[in-house]
Amino acid sequence: MKIVEKYLWRSVLVPLGFVITALFVLWLMFDIFDKLGRLVEKNPPLPLLAKYFLIQLPDLAQSILPVAVLFATLYVLAYFSRHRESVALLASGMSPVTLAKPFLICSAGLSVILYFLSFSLSPTAQAGREKVKKQIKKESMEESTFRQIVYRSPNLPGATQGSIWYIGQIQLKEKKAENLEILFRTEPEGRDISKVFATRGTYRSGLWHLQDARRADYDPVTGKETLGPLLEELVLPELTEPPETLAARLLPPDELPWPDVVRLASDQGRLNDRLRAPYATEHWNRLAYPLACPLLCLFGVAFGMTDARRNVAATIFSSVFVLFGFLVWNRLSIALGQGHRIPAFLAGTSAIILFGMGGLYVFAEKVGWLWELQGWSEQNPKAAVWLHRVGLVQ
Repeated sequence: MKIVEKYLWRSVLVPLGFVITALFVLWLMFDIFDKLGRLVEKNPPLPLLAKYFLIQLPDLAQSILPVAVLFATLYVLAYFSRHRESVALLASGMSPVTLAKPFLICSAGLSVILYFLSFSLSPTAQAGREKVKKQIKKESMEESTFRQIVYRSPNLPGATQGSIWYIGQIQLKEKKAENLEILFRTEPEGRDISKVFATRGTYRSGLWHLQDARRADYDPVTGKETLGPLLEELVLPELTEPPETLAARLLPPDELPWPDVVRLASDQGRLNDRLRAPYATEHWNRLAYPLACPLLCLFGVAFGMTDARRNVAATIFSSVFVLFGFLVWNRLSIALGQGHRIPAFLAGTSAIILFGMGGLYVFAEKVGWLWELQGWSEQNPKAAVWLHRVGLVQ
């Protein structure tokens, strides 16, 4: 590696690490000042108190890393421009693409980190923090426990029977439920066929094992109820809904590990489109959002390769405007997707696609790709016609 390239990498990595650390520290300081007073009243152990504030770091990384990439890129390029280092590098024969390469590689590396964190660590960070909070306050913990659940099986084409579940309490971690009442009905007439009552239920091997269960059958003509004997255990092959599906309305998709999100998003047999929309949207968002790091880096490079002494205010304003627009568009589209207003794919990826195209355009225009493309098109008239139609060349 050449000396100038080593200098360039060092000039990028050190400010990037500093900006990331500074943003994490600032965020934690604000959080500590806001919550420390209420927590120390319970006199918790210092390690538990530190765990309460540090356990949220994977979740904070989702918000901090893209912002850090943008501002670190702007800072380095502004420093280069102010001291005429970028002019010297470009004048010595270094291409703008080579100058931008360390920024793009670093942003791609941070995207890989975001993908790793979004698999499980980031989604479960808030739930883990609430668990630590209950430990500090010495409150009873009922992890992944939901009460008063009503679930209706989806009305699939060709189905002749459906079910409605009434559950007093369900524990997702132990895969257990209490006070169950399951009503079987004909579809689409809605005539009651039978009803099952159970004190407890355990989900094992893809089936519900009901304890202290009793079944009541209804006469198809008179509707008279015939109550069966009390059984120590009852297993029905049609009861295959997993606990996560039964509690799908109550599970925030952004707090679930990625495999659970994918499973619920693709469960067309048990969840209708409206119930699957939040999980499908979250799935596409986790696929697309880590690309925000290289996306914002493209804008940072394009805005930073300018005369810092003349256009500092314009550069900062443009960067903040792009950042604000991206975050607002992303959150708005996710909300519309989770509400089943727009397709999940569009909701989860529209911000990345739209701003990514804009970032590629301004980046290509700054580093000269468009100029090279225009020169190439002059030698290829047939390609020039198509490039002119899409607006890439004049």
